[in-house]
Amino acid sequence: MLDLFKAIGLGLVVLLPLANPLTTVALFLGLAGNMNSAERNRQSLMASVYVFAIMMVAYYAGQLVMDTFGISIPGLRIAGGLIVAFIGFRMLFPQQKAVDSPEAKSKSEELEDEPSANIAFV
Repeated sequence: MLDLFKAIGLGLVVLLPLANPLTTVALFLGLAGNMNSAERNRQSLMASVYVFAIMMVAYYAGQLVMDTFGISIPGLRIAGGLIVAFIGFRMLFPQQKAVDSPEAKSKSEELEDEPSANIAFV
């Protein structure tokens, strides 16, 4: 019986960051601002049921998809790490915008020098 409680507790602790309750509460309160308390309670119950159902379907369907394509958990971890690393490098070294490039600046200066027609007369 103690093992069951440990497994349930571990499952809840693992799912807690996935559900992201702090952001979800702020989002829910923002969306349910004009509802009365009965409607808000009903919406929160239905949202909880839907989230549970979606998580269960994703768990079992995800295992089926991974087994079908032969994807292992270590392979999934490596792929996830590569995605996080790619996003991190893009944040560290942002791409130069076209507006900031020297070619774009010289082109915009050339266009500013030319007289432009008023859009109302075109």
